[in-house]
Amino acid sequence: MASAMVLTEDEALELLAFLITAARTQLDEAAEYGPLRLLTAAARLADFMAERASAGTRDFLAGPFKTLPEAVLRSVDPSKYAVQLDAVCRAVADHLVGHFSGGRAS
Repeated sequence: MASAMVLTEDEALELLAFLITAARTQLDEAAEYGPLRLLTAAARLADFMAERASAGTRDFLAGPFKTLPEAVLRSVDPSKYAVQLDAVCRAVADHLVGHFSGGRAS
């Protein structure tokens, strides 16, 4: 499978800057903001990748984690939030298995 660049240098630098500054900000924020910052980074990465990714990855990027609720759900219903994150983790794993096995799920 040919590999395509899915980030420009500018996009990679923007994401790098976000992750580094989020790490610093996290030192002064409540612990529950950590997962939200990671999800924000994941969403930014997905947006950068979408136009240059394979069709299967584009479908994946438009799927489960796009439906994750806003930060408010975490404080309203933490167990529902965890269930939704678990579903996204399973979707990531399923996509990676298919992607790295050449479309053959194990």
